[in-house]
Amino acid sequence: MQQRFMSGLIGLACAAVTVQAGWEYTAVTKAEGGKHADMQDMKIHAQVDGTKARIEFTESKNPLMGAGSYLLTTDAGKTARLVNPSEKCYSEWDMKKMMGMAGGIMGMMNMKVKDQKVEKLLEEKGPSILGMSTTHYKFRTSYTMEVSFMGMTQASATVNEQELWTTTALKDAAFTFAALQRDMKTGNDELDKLIATQMNKAQGFPLKSVVKNSAKDARGQEQDTTVTTEVVAVKQTSIAASQFALPSGYEERELSPMNALMGGGATSKKDGSGKQGGDANAFLKMLQDQMKKQQ
Repeated sequence: MQQRFMSGLIGLACAAVTVQAGWEYTAVTKAEGGKHADMQDMKIHAQVDGTKARIEFTESKNPLMGAGSYLLTTDAGKTARLVNPSEKCYSEWDMKKMMGMAGGIMGMMNMKVKDQKVEKLLEEKGPSILGMSTTHYKFRTSYTMEVSFMGMTQASATVNEQELWTTTALKDAAFTFAALQRDMKTGNDELDKLIATQMNKAQGFPLKSVVKNSAKDARGQEQDTTVTTEVVAVKQTSIAASQFALPSGYEERELSPMNALMGGGATSKKDGSGKQGGDANAFLKMLQDQMKKQQ
């Protein structure tokens, strides 16, 4: 269960364009193995200045963060908006609420995380990446996920091995993204404990990350995925303040991760309308009802 999350809100302020010094970078994520692994494939172009950030998904197969959409924050991720230019709308990007929905679903399906273990395997001086010194980390996280639903109980064992190459040279970016990981509570004690342990594993901003995930079910069937994220370009530059401003005239909509999974989109706050796949299966509808209860 991975999740990545970065976001933003924007205030309409100065009419005049002010120019500030900040950072601009491009990062590429590629996933291999596992069903629907390519939904994690994306390319982002980010602009960061202190507590302000704009992260545009220039290429994406993710139904929530489509190509051309972008995240905005002016307070280091404490508040955030996902902006969709093609539909001229924006939605609140609330990780705490989304994680709470995940906890609600886990409760409904009687999911339990057992035997959690997080090991730090390595911390050493890493190679220079894009002209910046790095620290190289290796971690291994393992746990058993038990699911009881409709009278059936299934268990799967997961091993997650992660390599990180981080730098402390990008202090603005490190501050912005570290803030987005705070207070992510699902309401499931076992999972929250695991997430909290994972969140504090390394210092600095990741210039490269390789995550290998292996899950084995009770029948011994394995599913392996590898997700690689790498910053491929970075530079210090002047950024116009308007880049961090929410476009005027855009409609605010409720963002529903389950709607996106079911083929729909965000729901209008004015009339409650929203795209919804008529043939969506009953199980996903039941999960969506549970998520609405958590909102």
